[in-house]
Formats: sequence, structure tokens, C-alpha cells
Amino acid sequence: MKHISPNVYVEDQFSVPPPPNNRGANLGFVTTSEGIVLIDPPMLPTDAIKWRDDIAKRGEVQYIINTDQHVDHIAGNSFFPGTAVSHEEVIREVFTGLGTGACGSERIEEVREKGLDAVGYLRLLVGERDPEGLALLEDFQLKAPAITFSERLTLYVGEHTFELMHLPGHTQSQIGVYIPQEKVCFAGDNFTYGTQPSLSNCLPLEWVKSLEKIEAMDIDVVVPGHGTVSDRSGVRECRLFLQKCIDIVGEAIERGMSREEAADRISFEEFSPGRRRGVAVHPGSAMQRLNVFRLYDMLSK
Repeated sequence: MKHISPNVYVEDQFSVPPPPNNRGANLGFVTTSEGIVLIDPPMLPTDAIKWRDDIAKRGEVQYIINTDQHVDHIAGNSFFPGTAVSHEEVIREVFTGLGTGACGSERIEEVREKGLDAVGYLRLLVGERDPEGLALLEDFQLKAPAITFSERLTLYVGEHTFELMHLPGHTQSQIGVYIPQEKVCFAGDNFTYGTQPSLSNCLPLEWVKSLEKIEAMDIDVVVPGHGTVSDRSGVRECRLFLQKCIDIVGEAIERGMSREEAADRISFEEFSPGRRRGVAVHPGSAMQRLNVFRLYDMLSK
């Protein structure tokens, strides 16, 4: 756990492969005079129980904020007290139909083939990464957000202000959480540091604009959805990387390259920002292809 500002704590080691660190997204919490605000609780049950007990020593959780709809951000809601808050799109993506809306990886086809809902997909992941946690999923139900919003929502908790803003990009439901008193922004999966982000659900052009908005904030620390905490320079690197990905796929479309050809020929890894620092983590060939497919489809529109 990192103490990144007077009242903000972050765990940024769960989110970076290889195992055992690859346990979900980054999580954080803010201590206020009226209790705790938790942002993206742990995905795996044994981690959630441990963090619930540790956080309880500091105060009672009043709110749980989810920065997007994927299971690595929402699964832990059920293990904590407090009111869950998210973008309104999370309800449609996660709590209706199959679990593909909660699945942001190369396993989407597997989820479809097996007919899994979001809880079924979670059980699959827990069985692989946290088998002792399966016992904690008996009679498990996801805790849905009780408060949702479309564009902006402000929470006043004690002396702290939490400015929640819709920042579409990694997903349609993506939000950022700005805490002006701490000069901290939780960017969710719109910002990954040292690892290539998943683009399989993304809105690429909107994503670039959302990163520009984060860069313009009065902040000292940015918490990524995956990777270690950084500052606005890391966000700029991420934006430039994303723009280059968009440009490369756009050029392939203009040259008449087919969707399959583009996925076969294009890799984004060689210019990943983390590569220069020796910390780049390749997403794997399946996700790389999905990344190219998504950009091709969205840019072709």
C-alpha cells in the first residue's frame, strides 16, 4: 500500500503481471472526517476480505466508486459496506444478459460460448487466481450501484470533495475521480502505466480527449487502473501512445488493408511508453489482435 497524499492510499501491485501480482485492478481509498471512500475494491475474494478488515481499522466505508463496469473494478463491492456509485451505463452492461459486458479481455468468446453471466465469469477468474476464495463466492451476488450519473456527480464527504466525471475511452462507462483537496485523480483504465491497455471495448477518439482533460487538471498524482502511480507526464505518454495506435490503424485502413491483415501485421508493443523504461508488459497475441480489431472497427465508422 502506498500513501500518496495526506489522506489517500493506493495498492498498485495487484494490477501488473506476472502472477501473483496479476490480481485485478488498482484499488485506493480516501480517509475523511466522515468515513472512508473506496475506489475500485479488490476483485479476488481473499484480497477483498483482507482489505475490508484493514480499512475498517481506519473508519467505516461510506461510498464505493467503480471507475468502469469490468469485474476487476466491481466484483469487490459485495464484500464492503457503503453505497456503490458508478456511471449509469454499468447497470446495462453488467446486470443484464451475459457477462460479456463485464469482460474486457481476450476471453469474451469463451464467456459467450459457456453462456456465463458476470458472476460466472468472476468464478472462472477466481478459480484460476484465488482458488481458496471460491468458498467465499457461495450464494454470491454482485452489489449493483445504488447511485449512478450520466456526466458529472459531486460527492461531499466530510471536508473532502469527490468530483466524478464521465470520461469515455477505455469503455463507454469510464469515469475519473478527482479529489481537489488531495490533488489526486483516479483515472481508471483510461490510464495504464507500463502495460499496454486493453482497447477491446474502447472509444478511441473520445479516449484521447478524456486523457487531455486529465492532463489539464490541477493534480500531483494520477492513479492508473493498471500499473504504478504516476503524474501528468505519464498520462501524456499514454495519450501519445494511444494516438499513435490510432494513426497506424487509420493509415492501414486508408491503404485498403483488410481487418484481418491489419491484425496480422500491426503490433503496438515496439513503441509502448513502458518499453523505454524496461517495464513494458505485452498483453499477449490474442489481446493485441483484439486491440487492432477494435480500432479498425471504430475508425472505419
